[in-house]
Amino acid sequence: MPNPLDVVILAAGKGTRMRSRIPKVLHPLTGLPLLEHVLRTAASLSPASLVVVVGHGADAVRAAFRDRGLVFVDQGEPLGTGHALLSAREAVAAPRLLVLPGDVPLVPQEALAALIDFHERGGLMLSFLSMELSDPGRYGRVVREDGRVVRIVEAKDASPEELAIREVNSGIWCLENTPELWGALMGLSARNAQGEYYLTDLVAVFAQEGRVDALLWPASDDLLGVNDRVDLARAEAMLRERILHRLMREGVTVVNPAAVYISPDVEVGQDAVIYPGTHLLGRTVVGEGCEIGPGAYLIDSQVEAGARVWFSVLEGAYVGKEAKIGPFAHLRPGAHIGARARVGNFVEVKNATLGEGVKAGHLAYIGDAEVGAHANIGAGAITCNYDGVRKHRTEIGPGAFIGSNAALVAPVRIGEGAYVGAGSVITEDVPPYALALERGEQRIKPEWAKKRGER
Repeated sequence: MPNPLDVVILAAGKGTRMRSRIPKVLHPLTGLPLLEHVLRTAASLSPASLVVVVGHGADAVRAAFRDRGLVFVDQGEPLGTGHALLSAREAVAAPRLLVLPGDVPLVPQEALAALIDFHERGGLMLSFLSMELSDPGRYGRVVREDGRVVRIVEAKDASPEELAIREVNSGIWCLENTPELWGALMGLSARNAQGEYYLTDLVAVFAQEGRVDALLWPASDDLLGVNDRVDLARAEAMLRERILHRLMREGVTVVNPAAVYISPDVEVGQDAVIYPGTHLLGRTVVGEGCEIGPGAYLIDSQVEAGARVWFSVLEGAYVGKEAKIGPFAHLRPGAHIGARARVGNFVEVKNATLGEGVKAGHLAYIGDAEVGAHANIGAGAITCNYDGVRKHRTEIGPGAFIGSNAALVAPVRIGEGAYVGAGSVITEDVPPYALALERGEQRIKPEWAKKRGER
């Protein structure tokens, strides 16, 4: 049977306090948009549909999440959370709705499941997650009488006594999808400090019938929203801490967790060591026993067991077992480094494969190339892969030796075991085991330096 639940995510807010041209829900948190975190948690409930209410920056939000099977609803003029949910009426069909803010990224699946269970067992029309804060700030206060929830009052509309209440609304709701609900939404008033239709006003409507309740969630950090960049930084720190704690419990050594930055989709094997200043982003995979950092930046890259990467940047790159990268190497998209290869300081590799045991120790550029096993690339050697219009390939055979400051003008092949002399510009194929030299004649003029002043 289909899940009797639709999830509606409210992502239409402008996020004025972010002071940004970017829609708030697209601001990055551990390398992913805020909304992505909410969507993943919502999807873990296997809802019948995921509806996203958009407004400010709607086109950008749609573009960021296209091909995800989402239903987008445009709120139009932003008239508050009640109006936002009402705009989704035609997009929902399940008998029960879960409403989530698009800017509450840390809520765990367990909290949502607990709310749904609480709602079902209580036979409620409306329920929500609440939390207690020592400094409730701008959050709406949960007003109770004799322990029963009777209303939620927004901070701007609250009296001094109400502002002293520490239990607040998280903005996470469970509601029955009935004509009664929609009728109540259409009957909301905008007579408040914001001039908006508050979803929270539904509490007073249904509390009269005893069909409202709040589930107080004990971990308030799980429910904190992001309203400005201070909140964003706090959420980043909390989520990063959760990720690192999980990895450390799985057998990864993180030398200084305060100075390591890891995205949620990153995988790290047992006995890997992560040093300070390391960023592991996107879908990076680090194998067992690797040493990463200090000062390493990896995005969407794979590093096999026993490899070392330090003070280097890897973008869409592959590093084989026990290879050594850095310091100050740059592996660009399409770089494929073989097992036990060595890519040293100030070496750049792009769209090129380096075979097992290849050595490129320093100051080289290897682009659009195939380098055979155990070849040696000297200091300052480059593959000249671009003619101003098209890219061309360079092939370097196994065991070949490319001397310092050599320029290989593609398309060109250097045969197995061949030698290219230092300073040569190679424009023709070099046969296997041959020596290729291309240099101007060296001329020496005795006493020339002493005679300069006589001219």
